[in-house]
Amino acid sequence: MLLFSTAIFAQSDNTFRTAPHPRGRETYQFPKLPMVPTPRNAPYTVIQVDFTLTLRDNVTMDCSKFYPSVSDPYLRNGYPGVIMVHGYGDRKETLAGFANAQASYGYCVYTYSVRGQGNSGGLSNLISTVEAQDLMELVNYVKHDQPSGLDSSNVLITGGSQGGILPYMANCNGLNVKCLISALASPEFASSWIENGSIKMTFLWTIDYPSDTAKYDNQVTAMKSWVYSSAADKWDSLATWLPAGRDFKSQISSATVPMMLENAWQDKFFNAHGNISTIPFVNVPKRYYFGAVRGHGGDYSTTEDTWHENFFNEWFFYWLFGIQNNILTRPIFHYAYTTFPTVSPNNMWTFVHDSSSVWPPSGLADLKLYFNPNGVIKSTANSNSTQNIVLNNTVAKNFTMQTAVNDEFTGTSFNNSFKKATLVFNSAPLTQNLLMVGDQYVNLDYSSSANVCQFNFQIYEVSSTQTKLVTRVNYTDRKNTVLNARKQKAFYGVSHSHEFRKGNKIRIVVTNLDTSPADDSLFLGTNPHVLPVLTTGKHKLYYSNKSFIDLQVKYPTTHMSGLFNEGNSTLSQTDNNTNTPVSFNLKQNYPNPFNPSTVIEFSVPNNEFVTLKVYDLTGREIASLVNEQKASGNYSINFNADAFHLSSGIYFYKLTAGNNVSVKKLTLIK
Repeated sequence: MLLFSTAIFAQSDNTFRTAPHPRGRETYQFPKLPMVPTPRNAPYTVIQVDFTLTLRDNVTMDCSKFYPSVSDPYLRNGYPGVIMVHGYGDRKETLAGFANAQASYGYCVYTYSVRGQGNSGGLSNLISTVEAQDLMELVNYVKHDQPSGLDSSNVLITGGSQGGILPYMANCNGLNVKCLISALASPEFASSWIENGSIKMTFLWTIDYPSDTAKYDNQVTAMKSWVYSSAADKWDSLATWLPAGRDFKSQISSATVPMMLENAWQDKFFNAHGNISTIPFVNVPKRYYFGAVRGHGGDYSTTEDTWHENFFNEWFFYWLFGIQNNILTRPIFHYAYTTFPTVSPNNMWTFVHDSSSVWPPSGLADLKLYFNPNGVIKSTANSNSTQNIVLNNTVAKNFTMQTAVNDEFTGTSFNNSFKKATLVFNSAPLTQNLLMVGDQYVNLDYSSSANVCQFNFQIYEVSSTQTKLVTRVNYTDRKNTVLNARKQKAFYGVSHSHEFRKGNKIRIVVTNLDTSPADDSLFLGTNPHVLPVLTTGKHKLYYSNKSFIDLQVKYPTTHMSGLFNEGNSTLSQTDNNTNTPVSFNLKQNYPNPFNPSTVIEFSVPNNEFVTLKVYDLTGREIASLVNEQKASGNYSINFNADAFHLSSGIYFYKLTAGNNVSVKKLTLIK
């Protein structure tokens, strides 16, 4: 059953930007496909037709099509077709501007609202085989829709997030179109939402929309209660049922349609690792891109946007129009790594483009950075494997996840009920640039006094002027059945490619609350990347050869010796081998407030006697951190309050070097 309404649009200047969505909802920058390559160069006048399509279970799908008002004599078989699929919690109306502008370039464009969203009927099953089958029914309708002047043999599908997952999933189940773009997606997207036992904030947002945004079926409604519950069986239900009918890794080899697959490194929804790990199973012609894809909270790049336009054009000229541009003989894998300097707006990373004919790119090696005492990470393990440091998770009795979510994990009430704890580890300065590519993982040697425990690892690059988050690794042990038993676990983090600069340091922050620093909080705000554990416990990280973070890096020699300017493991000095002048400076400690560990950085301009001491509010000396002759340079030291048995409160730290004195305040919250 089809219902129609008709309108005519003239082409207008369209910047192809969607209106901002509420925080947490996904957005995707749809590519503008090239104008149909015929002698006609002027844009077409566009007809819009709104219609409904009744699906196999009598659910009504709300659809629209946009097509040129006249036929083109140079296109004997009609116009190529485009189906645009929106992200979760969105609707077809958001795509109307994109669709109209694309149709003016000589395409028949179809959009629709996914079931349970927009004005479509039915209930959402949260991006599953149900919705993939809906898309396949729409494709069947589109390929028989002759009044629009469509070339039914030349149809492509494009979309991001939900809009990328559904075509990819359908491709593994008999989809019959010419090619597709799957962006901001993963064949393991459902598992990615609960990766390593950690529930992402974006998953909770996705299943918590009001009914005018998404109407859920009973299973998805139940998932919301499972997320908020602290009962072990509710987590078991989530871990069992969320991937069922959603993840489709085992079906990838059945795909028959050529695909362009894209991921953002900093995706807050779906880890690029899902596409990286399944590369060997994709047997159709394909192109991959990892880097700056607009949407899901990742940084974007104007230079990468320009490259993307040509990337899309070449892909579709080849598949839709048969233009032999040798695209299939060029590198399959394209990626852009992040690096300093940061750029405006929003202090985003610079992106540098690269490509490879194989993945992972050739020349990669494992760099293991071991956790050592005194807040140091090194390329060698600590000799005493029984030494450890405690990450405290202190939570008020009867404090609930619902309350934490309502508080957006901030404010006096939240801070009184949940104590954020951090352990800070710094490397020595790098002796050269270091390129990290793709996957990284943590091997953790730990124990816990609680039946559920969580370790969140944040990876930073630290320059002389800036500290910026690169990526993160999250792990929640929900089956710690033997309390205080020592165990090991290896787990992947959020895939990323990044170049660390010579002279800078790598910092690892281990925390029980994975909130983002101010310059990376535009998308998540004060909310954490993954929901914290609300069970009080002491979680020990052992300084052994089983506690390290492994980075895949390009390194010009066959070994890692000499990569870091490693000196004293307690105090790391930088820039002493350069001609860069330094001045007397005492930086604000990071993090602040802290629990129990924080980093203090300072600079001294001359070779002189230096002291760095910590005092309480009465002026009593608490700790002497430095008390020796120091050469001119920049230094950092880790201060662990637990080593001095300090209670919550305000303290001061004082740096003295010759006649120079500086004092700053630091706050300990337990």
